[in-house]
Amino acid sequence: MKSLLMISVPAKQNLLPRIEFDTMNLRTGRLTTATTFALVAAHSLPEFTHMRLRRNSHPARRIHSVTGVGLVLQAAMVGVLAITAIQPATACTVMRMTIRGKLVIARNHDWPFGEALVITNLRGIEKTSLAPIKPATWVSKYGSVSFCQFGREIPFAGMNEKGLTVDLLRLPGATFPDPVAVEADPNLTAVNAIQWVQYQLDTAETVAEVVDSLSTVVPIPMLPMVETVHYFVTDSTGDVAVVEFINGSAVVRHGDDYRLDDGKPKTHACVLANSSWEDSQTELQNNSSRMRYGRGVRLVEMANEIGVEIAPIDYAIRCLRMVAQGPLTQWNLVYQPEERRIHFRTQNSQQQRWIDLDDLSFEPEQTPQAIDIDRNINGNVVPHMKAVTDADNERIVNHAFDHFVPAGLPSLMIKQLLLDYPSKLRSPQTAP
Repeated sequence: MKSLLMISVPAKQNLLPRIEFDTMNLRTGRLTTATTFALVAAHSLPEFTHMRLRRNSHPARRIHSVTGVGLVLQAAMVGVLAITAIQPATACTVMRMTIRGKLVIARNHDWPFGEALVITNLRGIEKTSLAPIKPATWVSKYGSVSFCQFGREIPFAGMNEKGLTVDLLRLPGATFPDPVAVEADPNLTAVNAIQWVQYQLDTAETVAEVVDSLSTVVPIPMLPMVETVHYFVTDSTGDVAVVEFINGSAVVRHGDDYRLDDGKPKTHACVLANSSWEDSQTELQNNSSRMRYGRGVRLVEMANEIGVEIAPIDYAIRCLRMVAQGPLTQWNLVYQPEERRIHFRTQNSQQQRWIDLDDLSFEPEQTPQAIDIDRNINGNVVPHMKAVTDADNERIVNHAFDHFVPAGLPSLMIKQLLLDYPSKLRSPQTAP
């Protein structure tokens, strides 16, 4: 049985991003989740926006797992697939550019809410993925800084100490590998589709290593309504790849077909929004994602001509404003992989802040550090970071589930797994 609710709200094209101007707070008062998403989307896109809420009943497919956590995740996934699947507004844009010889990656995080923690992740930590089947295990090789809204180790973006950046963006048409096929393949293990970001930050130094890992470790969603995504990966050499899952298979834009004769990436391979990379090659005036992609390509091309009067970070921020999605744009992130520095600012704290990874300790005996992404300070945030606590993690997990994930027993089960997960992390010396 299927039911459908459609909400149509006319766009307000004169609204500007709060990242630079004061705007209406669309979430004032206690709107329902569906109404909030419809309003945000309508104020963000240059057309009428339709938000569909569907209720579907699907027969559950039984998948056997070798771990108790896997069984819990399977039960939770069956329930999540059966509850209301709210379709989030599609947004986020990322651009890789070279400005006067300096590599810069600029990303807008467009999402219904911005609450998050900026967290350090240590090397030498044993981890087991939050996957519903065949969970991968690994020991982190590299320290990193990640931006987390659904709990520690579940980031949407980040950079590691080698200058590898991984960004996750919405892709409504993404379809990940069939769990039955993954279960049957002796060469494959799985990670949660969002946790794939952290797995790569932990284990890879180069884009080529990320691409190679797809032959042994694949992402499998735990929250399908959240995890329809694709990935944008860069490294400190300037290499870049787009990783998408279409019809259950990995489609990777990387290699000679996407490079110029001098080895540098072609401009069209240096931008990603919320259509598949292939679809983005045709710009449509009534499609927000493709319009942002096309604008991003032009901005990346212009970056090569920027004079000395504009600092690279300032140009990157200007580019992000040009592809912003009104009040939906929650954060600006600017990575400098060669300097191992991340700049960021948010709707609620518009001062320019940064983290130098060289100022951090990633040794396994250290305690991971964190800071609220909206902390209203200016400049270097490293002196203000504190040991991350269970209460910190609980706060962002609760906020995400309260504002995004429909209530119900399956959601509660997954939420508890995310709350408990940090306590499962061990350095090899302390592992039982």
